[in-house]
Amino acid sequence: MATLDDKLLGEKLHYYCSSSSESEDEDDDDDDGEKSPRPDAQPTLEGTRQWDGTSCNVFFLWTGPKGVIKDYQRFKQLERERREEQKEELAVLAKKFSITCRTNAEDDQAKSEEEKLEEELAKLMDESCIQEFVQQRMQEMLMRETNRLRFGSVHVLKDCDHFLAAVDGEDKSVSVLILLHEPGSAGCLNAIRAVESLARDHVHVKFCTVRPSLISMSVNFKSSGVPALLAYKAGQLMGNFVRLTDELSDEFEAGDLESYLIEHGILTDRHLVPAVARVVDDSSSDED
Repeated sequence: MATLDDKLLGEKLHYYCSSSSESEDEDDDDDDGEKSPRPDAQPTLEGTRQWDGTSCNVFFLWTGPKGVIKDYQRFKQLERERREEQKEELAVLAKKFSITCRTNAEDDQAKSEEEKLEEELAKLMDESCIQEFVQQRMQEMLMRETNRLRFGSVHVLKDCDHFLAAVDGEDKSVSVLILLHEPGSAGCLNAIRAVESLARDHVHVKFCTVRPSLISMSVNFKSSGVPALLAYKAGQLMGNFVRLTDELSDEFEAGDLESYLIEHGILTDRHLVPAVARVVDDSSSDED
């Protein structure tokens, strides 16, 4: 019975040669005096056998039906992944070309829109259009300045009720400045003169004066706290400047007080106000 080696080698053992076997055969020939057959000699009919259905050369290892099914499934999976990658690449390319590419009609439409924008820009940059816009803005500023409340003089408060009415009863857009002074105190006379001058220059600010003794202020404040200036807007205290003479000296003037209040954000610098608003204020003051 043939062994596994015989089946793998195809039972052609008479074609197998090695150096060891040759040396052994030579020894046997020398000993026995007989010659071994040559490798190229044709085999006789007695040394041949019929093919029994087995292959003489085996180049692969049979893994069985399960292995073949797994290989087929893996092949299909790889093929499916490759198709999906191709679809994604095609989708990216389609999106790219759909964004960057336009038809002739779309190009003509975009060109007409650009020309329209250029015409509108040229029209806006026209000198007559700019002048019209400036005049429109001037009219708006005139209307706004005309509708603002105007005062232009100092209001003297007599008691606590007048004080509260001046603070809480005024429009929320109006700034109310109240000067506290006492006759005979250092700097109070200059403070009254400065407030009267500022009231004429800042007509949209309400200036008031009151004596601390009339609104129940302490004795210490009446003697050492004046002249003092309180700034209110929308009922809220915006500034509290006690004894202004410490900052401005006893002989301060209206310009000194104005600069001091502008520095603290209480008043607006008149030089920064548009010329149109100043013209309106001047014309309104002339009419008054």
